[in-house]
Amino acid sequence: MIRRLRTRAAPAWSLALLAAITTPAPGDDKPVREYLDEQTAATITAAVEPLVFARERTDLAVNARDYVSLAPIEVNRGGVRHYYWFGYLWSTIDRRDGETLLAQGDQVVLLADGRPIRLQAATGSLRELGIARAPISRPGRAAVAVLLQADPGSLSFVGHATDLSLVLIHDGQNQDYPLWRDAREAVRRLVTYLTLDSP
Repeated sequence: MIRRLRTRAAPAWSLALLAAITTPAPGDDKPVREYLDEQTAATITAAVEPLVFARERTDLAVNARDYVSLAPIEVNRGGVRHYYWFGYLWSTIDRRDGETLLAQGDQVVLLADGRPIRLQAATGSLRELGIARAPISRPGRAAVAVLLQADPGSLSFVGHATDLSLVLIHDGQNQDYPLWRDAREAVRRLVTYLTLDSP
């Protein structure tokens, strides 16, 4: 299901909100965020902050950007573990023409040291997959939540990659999203905490 992404937020507000949602609370030095989702009985383990990728949209407005924020998570339901990238697609642009950031058939590709990692959408609703309470905060009312499949090997590779970016393939055209806020340390902490690097 495709939903319209609209917001009239100014760039300065966007930066302040982004800092607020991705910065751990003072004194919070835990390597990961872990909690029991009481509605689904799943234990969620997430990176403490998401990677944020941004695409300049000066064709539409000065200092305008589209964003993709992704945090790796583990969903543990009775010992059955699944791995995902949880995040949001959002923008500083009010898309009155109905344009969406992610449409049916679009592809999301992480580029880690030149290696393309295609991220497939998870099948089922968030609640069906064990997530009733979001592991990271929504960066605005119009932000669209996404849940993309992952595996331990690719999470580890991304966390240790030197060069990282994202490509959104829309209507056969590549839209490049360079890394805008680096949270690879948070990814590595999650990988280490979950011992995903272990053979």
